[in-house]
Amino acid sequence: MKRLPIFIFSFCLFSCGENESSESGTSNILENFSFSVDTVVVDPGEEIINLAQGARLASIDESKTFYYLLDGNAGIVNKVNLDELKLVEMIPFEKEGPNGIGTSFHSSANVLPGEEFLFTSFRNSGIFSKDGEKLKDLRLNPDEIEIEGLDESQKMNLNNQLTLSKNQNSAFSLPSNFMKGTRSLVKLDLANSSGEVLPIPALEIIGKYNIILQSEEAVSIYAESINMQEFGNAMYISGQTTNKIYKYDYPSDSLSLLEFDFTIVPNEKEIPILNTVSSQEEFDNQMEKALTQISFEKLIFDESTNHFYRFGRIYEPKKEGEDRYTRSQVSLFAFDDQLKLIGETEIPELDQVPNFSFFKDGKLWSYVNVEDELGFAVFTFDF
Repeated sequence: MKRLPIFIFSFCLFSCGENESSESGTSNILENFSFSVDTVVVDPGEEIINLAQGARLASIDESKTFYYLLDGNAGIVNKVNLDELKLVEMIPFEKEGPNGIGTSFHSSANVLPGEEFLFTSFRNSGIFSKDGEKLKDLRLNPDEIEIEGLDESQKMNLNNQLTLSKNQNSAFSLPSNFMKGTRSLVKLDLANSSGEVLPIPALEIIGKYNIILQSEEAVSIYAESINMQEFGNAMYISGQTTNKIYKYDYPSDSLSLLEFDFTIVPNEKEIPILNTVSSQEEFDNQMEKALTQISFEKLIFDESTNHFYRFGRIYEPKKEGEDRYTRSQVSLFAFDDQLKLIGETEIPELDQVPNFSFFKDGKLWSYVNVEDELGFAVFTFDF
């Protein structure tokens, strides 16, 4: 493993512009958008940070000082100081036993206040102390929770994308029936072992772009993503397939739909695909039909400006001999703190959306792998 010192490389400056926002009477704050980008690398000292799963299981603390990356195979959380750009601690957890975080595929690993951790997986979810003690078992047994309106398939995956509210009294999940292409938002009362289904019909389009290959040789699945994110006093539910977003407001205990009219890309995927195929060729063709239409990323919030941002991308078809999609048309959308659209622009200088991104000190940090070392592309936005 090559040891790289902390350094900065590749400084670039780009600019791009668009017309006015589609919101009536609102100017486009991204009309004269430009950005510069530096790349920084974390010093791991004598240790090795396993990047086999990228930054999928990473989270940052509220101060935006520490970055935590779970290595699920080893049962270790790597703690990185982002101000010093170095690995400062490797926090071990048991994989099995009463305090085990599980050995199955983890769907999330989030740091909580007090340096506690929420680990979720299909079979084993819970809150753990930094010392490795399981503080709260969050495994959801469908036979022990009263929820009307869920079919059996959805009841069996109540742990899917389990997200805990800040007061830890309630949680949300997104159980699905893959074959029917349906998904529900469930609000769970953990203290009373009960829950309720909150309809999210505007996101049903996501299920229309699921693909399953069933043949004698193989079974393959493609599913478009759906996400839950907590910012402030609200939970936001969004998906890859459409720009519509649901907002669940904690104080008013209400769910509302936010809709947008983008002018530079479609508001959602428009070309239908086949959901069930019987050959690898058909599977690849239908997946390309999905990926070469508009897709939207998660929301990103910048505390320094109180603005939300969201990237969009449209992949270019793979060229002959390529085994993955490497180039895309990238767009950026800006919103105020109430998620009112205030800007949109294409970014022709980028051919990939920044990966696993977050704002720190007014700059957008995006995970990059630099010769198997943990690094970040740090974007400075100018308007």
